[in-house]
Amino acid sequence: MLYRMCMDILLTHTTALEVLRSARLHWRLERRERCDACVPNCVPSGEELRALIAQTPELAHTALPLEVLVTRDAPRSRTKLVCTHPSPAELPAGSAFEVAPGVRCVSPEHLPVVMASLLTDLELAFLLSELLGLYAIAPSLEKGMFQRWEPLTTPELILAHLDALGSERGTDRVRRALSSACVRSGSPQETRLSMRLGLARMRGGYGFDVLAMNDPVAVQRVRDAMRPGVRKPDILLRAPGATGRGVAVEYDGGDHNSAEAHARDAERHTELIALGIDEHIVTAVQYHDLDYMDGLAEIIRRTLSIPKPHLTRTQQARYRRLRQQLYEELELIDGVHWNGRERERTRGGAVPVVDDRWDVVPVDAYGL
Repeated sequence: MLYRMCMDILLTHTTALEVLRSARLHWRLERRERCDACVPNCVPSGEELRALIAQTPELAHTALPLEVLVTRDAPRSRTKLVCTHPSPAELPAGSAFEVAPGVRCVSPEHLPVVMASLLTDLELAFLLSELLGLYAIAPSLEKGMFQRWEPLTTPELILAHLDALGSERGTDRVRRALSSACVRSGSPQETRLSMRLGLARMRGGYGFDVLAMNDPVAVQRVRDAMRPGVRKPDILLRAPGATGRGVAVEYDGGDHNSAEAHARDAERHTELIALGIDEHIVTAVQYHDLDYMDGLAEIIRRTLSIPKPHLTRTQQARYRRLRQQLYEELELIDGVHWNGRERERTRGGAVPVVDDRWDVVPVDAYGL
């Protein structure tokens, strides 16, 4: 006989992120099912929570304490089982996703808002990139991630949710971070590479216009009698104001090492070149080499006919430091331990010990 709950819970923060990454739920999530949030004004008892966890498979392996939303006038609670976070009693329609009877989770549109105060700007953009991407970090899987057919949300849905929230805390930071987030990225490493290529020079990027990620490009298939086909380059860049497709950049991770993968890569390269799209491949070793990345950026700049900026030696050195700093900051973001704000507070000192809620994501998830 199932235990009957006397009230609902609304999962939030990293607990919600774990649920949104659940392989069990990914088909429903990719259909973008939503429900109303119904923010509780208290939390269940310990006995009720233990029963709820036991009968809800999605919570069976979730790290404790469960992080949940309650109304702002509700009593605060932090125990081994539950940690509460205050929320407006009324949230816009569709701010949640039903996990199971009695269990709701904040929607992919609302999650960045509630987590914004805990994250650096770069972490927030990285989180948005996963929600807008074609992957989910899953530490329990051998590769540390799995692919999605469709993103959990879109920039348009997030912006509509922010508009509905009005001036709620966190909305302004999410709006700003959304302009730096990657849409339809296929992996954490593609996100990192795209950010390095696309962020402004003042933020450590190369300032290219990222046209698309993993979007279909019509080609003629070399091995199929030149019949029409589709390729999906990792990253497409273009010159500012240009209408052409420009340059493709492909990240060559560990899954590209086999002879079959090399053959597929060569076919893709040939088919894109036939369209007039220059393709550049970045390996894991090259990604970590700042001199190589600077040289590649110069080649791309020339290909796209982007005028070379006139910089003094002092400015050149400054921008190089910023590029190195962006690389190092991205290396610290693993999608599991969200401790960037704490690192900022202890700048210049030792990085504090993280709350090891999950195992570190295997490097395979980043294509290394």
